[in-house]
Amino acid sequence: MSGPSFVVWGDGPWGRALSRRLASGGANVALIGLRTSNRKLPRGIVHSTDLAPALGSCERVLVALPVTALEAALTDAARHFEGHHRVVLTSRGLTSRGLSSAEVPQRASEVLMQRTCVRQFAVLAGASDATTLDQGRAASLVVASAFPSWSKELQAALAGPTLRVYTSGDPIGVELSNAIAVVLAVALGVAHAKDATSATRATALTRAVAEMDRLVRRFGGTAGTAFGLAGLGVLSTLVFDASGPPFDAGSALCRGDLLEAQAQTELRAAAAALSARARIAGVSAPLVDTVHELFEGRQSADEALTMLMSRAARSE
Repeated sequence: MSGPSFVVWGDGPWGRALSRRLASGGANVALIGLRTSNRKLPRGIVHSTDLAPALGSCERVLVALPVTALEAALTDAARHFEGHHRVVLTSRGLTSRGLSSAEVPQRASEVLMQRTCVRQFAVLAGASDATTLDQGRAASLVVASAFPSWSKELQAALAGPTLRVYTSGDPIGVELSNAIAVVLAVALGVAHAKDATSATRATALTRAVAEMDRLVRRFGGTAGTAFGLAGLGVLSTLVFDASGPPFDAGSALCRGDLLEAQAQTELRAAAAALSARARIAGVSAPLVDTVHELFEGRQSADEALTMLMSRAARSE
């Protein structure tokens, strides 16, 4: 195998799935992570625990780390990044900073810009997960960047017979939509588990999409991005499947099983971070705030649904 054409940093299920997708398209991939499993990887992928040599020989980097680990990881690795590196961020959510201080929770791209000298980045999101990619089932992703040539290169590298990849020029909006959608899906999971009427579920879905669009625009994204794959696409997938961590958390909250719901630590942290950022920015985010309150045990599922349906009527 010659030098890598892509580095995938993060060897969890998502990082491995992206590595296999790139390798199936003919790319040589350096998969970097902490795992030392001897499980055989497809041809074209070499696993290592050492990031520095990979960055020294390859400028294209996909970061598949959870957002909770991103800040520390980028701080430690900053000296290995150079201005020519091009990065793809797949982390979903915001950092947990700001929850107990005056600092604002940050997007992954904000952390990247602050901690490294990298300026050419893209965001990858959409209606897919590791299992869907590995099983070759139909899926769609969007890659968003302010650098069109980088988006198109990634589109060509990842697309395949069962994977459609779209491009966008709004990385902030795509990143935010992807973070907000999974939090709002918890509220929809509550409505589903409460066996609410179809009218109530429709109200919850439309209010969720409207809130997502409002937050995206207020935080610097483009109007309408929330209605694309990273926002409505992710939310719709979760609603259609009626399964996954957000719906599981919603079901637990509906039953009053707070401990089970709080076991979804990434979702709980995402709700807290989004609620904090909205509060600091002075933006109304009632559904995000409700999910945060539910996770913290300060509101019940019945109270949440009552609040949703009793909000003052206004122009849509």
